[in-house]
Amino acid sequence: MPEDTKRNWSDRLAQVIVASSALAAVVASVIVIRGDHNPMEKLKLATGFALLIFLFFLSIVVLLDIIRNKIDLSQILEELSGGASMSRFQLLVFTFVIAFSFFVTVANKGQFPEIPTNVLALLGVSASTYAISKGLQISSGDVGTSSGKTTAEGSSDDKGNESKT
Repeated sequence: MPEDTKRNWSDRLAQVIVASSALAAVVASVIVIRGDHNPMEKLKLATGFALLIFLFFLSIVVLLDIIRNKIDLSQILEELSGGASMSRFQLLVFTFVIAFSFFVTVANKGQFPEIPTNVLALLGVSASTYAISKGLQISSGDVGTSSGKTTAEGSSDDKGNESKT
């Protein structure tokens, strides 16, 4: 199958998924609105279901783009110099753990919990560790070139030729 045909097919698939998510969200909202609840409960349920369905289908589109290599995650935890970054990994893990914890709490209690200050402090320490390591790496000039990217020492053109700024 030619490359253009594959792109057209994958773009059409993404459009169909987004359109079907909008249709499913509208149908779910209409079904909820016809229920035997007071108007505010109907609005809350319809909005919640519509948002949930839309986000589900949007995540399907993102996953399909990852599978088709339109979204590259290979360098998500990589430093500019090419090695693995513990600060990026720490920030990623803490963010997912805290987000999952809040999701489970909301699912069990049905309401958003109060955020403890120690959780905010933990996220702040993790984010500032990442920011400080990034600043130290850039200020020390410990940034190498790879595949025509701009570096801390200079910029490179599409052919990889470096020019000092």
